[in-house]
Amino acid sequence: MTRRDGVMRLRKILAVVPVLVISIFVLSVAAQAFSQSRRFSDIVALARIADDNNGLAPDLLAETVPELQPIVSEKICRSDIVKAGLRLVLADLDANGVDPASDSSAARLGFAETFIRHSLFCFPANGDVWLRLAMVRSLRNASPMEVAVLMNFSQLYGPADANLIRGRFAMWQQFPKNTLPEAEAAREADTAIVCGRQGEILRWTLAEVCPKPPSADTKRPAPLS
Repeated sequence: MTRRDGVMRLRKILAVVPVLVISIFVLSVAAQAFSQSRRFSDIVALARIADDNNGLAPDLLAETVPELQPIVSEKICRSDIVKAGLRLVLADLDANGVDPASDSSAARLGFAETFIRHSLFCFPANGDVWLRLAMVRSLRNASPMEVAVLMNFSQLYGPADANLIRGRFAMWQQFPKNTLPEAEAAREADTAIVCGRQGEILRWTLAEVCPKPPSADTKRPAPLS
């Protein structure tokens, strides 16, 4: 074999190597995705049931939530898996109640915060996750400043989402005006949407947040001159 033949053969080998590396990488990613889909298929299915009107039994939720720990510990960030886990964590809080004074509730809130923070690690620009963290932190006696910061991020990343605005008003109404001065601009932005042209549907449930127009029979003050 001549030197030229050796060079041509080396070039062919070098051309094949990147293809093999990319193929192996794609196959490994696909295998990992398939493994995760099979491993957490029950979690995703239960989250769909939790969204139904009847939901899941409190006992079943309490038994399922500990199975979400590997999602956090292994830093799994697949959207469908993380969102399903978050749905079950929140459903567990709703179904089993929250009493920070009891050890079981404190543990439930602690894991909820851990899972939500993992969700933020995966989706830092998701306004809904910031809102959920604000809700859980408020239940764990967070400072008003901390709650305000979290609410600001929720409004920043979901300024016009109707469901998020409803959720934020559930929080705004827990904190009288001026108790969260650092989040006053976010509260006013939400109020402006509810009371503006875009907020017709929102006003079905949030009409009380809008300033009331003056009554038609209100007498105008007499002119001074």
